[in-house]
Amino acid sequence: MNDGFAYCKVILDQYGKPVDYIFADANEAYRRLTKLNGKPGIGRKITEVIPSLKNDPFDWIGTCGRVTLTGKNLTFERYCKTLGKWFAVNAYCPEKGYFAMIIKDITQRKKTEQALKQSEKQYKQLANSITNPFFALDSCLKFTYWNKASEKFTGISAENAIRKHFYEVFGKDKTTRKAVGIYLEVMRTHKSRTFIDTLRKVNGNTIFEIQVYPTGNGISVFAKDITERKRLQGTLEQYTKRLEELVKIRTEKLKGVERLAAIGETAGMIGHDIRNPLQSIIGELYLAEEELKALPESAEKKKITESILSIEEQTMYINKIVTDLQDYAKPLSPVVQETNLEEIIQSLISALDFPDNIKVSYLVEKPFPTLKTDPSFIQRILTNLTVNGIQAMQEKGGELTINAFPRAKTVIIAISDTGVGIPDAGKEKIFKPLFTTKSKGQGFGLAVVKKLVEALNGHISFETEVGKGTTFIIEMPLRD
Repeated sequence: MNDGFAYCKVILDQYGKPVDYIFADANEAYRRLTKLNGKPGIGRKITEVIPSLKNDPFDWIGTCGRVTLTGKNLTFERYCKTLGKWFAVNAYCPEKGYFAMIIKDITQRKKTEQALKQSEKQYKQLANSITNPFFALDSCLKFTYWNKASEKFTGISAENAIRKHFYEVFGKDKTTRKAVGIYLEVMRTHKSRTFIDTLRKVNGNTIFEIQVYPTGNGISVFAKDITERKRLQGTLEQYTKRLEELVKIRTEKLKGVERLAAIGETAGMIGHDIRNPLQSIIGELYLAEEELKALPESAEKKKITESILSIEEQTMYINKIVTDLQDYAKPLSPVVQETNLEEIIQSLISALDFPDNIKVSYLVEKPFPTLKTDPSFIQRILTNLTVNGIQAMQEKGGELTINAFPRAKTVIIAISDTGVGIPDAGKEKIFKPLFTTKSKGQGFGLAVVKKLVEALNGHISFETEVGKGTTFIIEMPLRD
């Protein structure tokens, strides 16, 4: 036999307790394993052959003696400190007062087991030190390991996860089926995979970068929380988009500056080349009207008068275009003084020629304070907006109202008409120069209004509805 075999007689004390045993027989393997080679053993007591066995931590004599007393077989593994070895022992009682034992040296196996246990302990300590979920699955997709972070993130203890199927722990849905597909692919190809996903039973806002690695009989899964990284990435993308928008806006502004420079040059040339002859034409028209008054009434006089009035009207329109161009192009320097808004509104209504189909009204809330502003700017602003409202109602007529009321530190002026309104396509461009929705117009009236309002530290906005009219709202400070 390769395993040690010994046949022994038990010695009992006066109380029937096993205190020693005598070797009746022992094979060579037993003598070699117990280091009895070269020593007489048959017929001698174990305490004589191996005296130190009495002090061994394990009670070898008592254990083997109980087999004889009870007649029950006994199998156990124990470490013999006296011999420095681990033994697997199978002891039985072949006849009364005797026992036989078969021993096998398992020292190397035990060392290997201890080394494995130590490695497993270190492995578990390492895995549990990871602050992100880490778990292992076998080829049947049953959990074989579940670290502390997995317990923390999912609220599922290792006891409730180990030896259970993946679907049993995480449920079965679109997300988990996707994960299982990747797990099986890694097992089949033995190539690691990384994907972005959420873990079920974890806060739905938590995003994980999941890395899957093939192992001997399954896979290891490491889930890294990248929620903050994704948030920062999203913030960076938004910031980049905002920068692109700002670049676009600045580019448009630069184009606008170039355009305004061209308008300024044009306005300068027009002011110089047109204004002087225009004044001459206006003067000549005045003289022609005076001379025409002295002629007797006739059909020819009536026709000439109508022609002169038409020429005068068109000349005034040309003069307005030149004025708007120059007002828009030149820098504005308001001259601040005490200003009565109601007097300006009354003067404006008296000076303008309103068609018969347009009703005009105004309301200035009392008491209304005296403004400290430039009255000429206010006059131009109200004139342009009023003329704009008249033109919006010239076909069907309507009602134009001017309302003003004070606030704590500002004043609100609203000019409303019931005209055609502003279409959606024109809302963003309404205050830009050279843009107009009218068949007859140069697109400077509202641009000049905006520039004048802003020169007075005010703000202009509008509300409009196609077919129902438009209201321009000006808010400006009571004091400069």
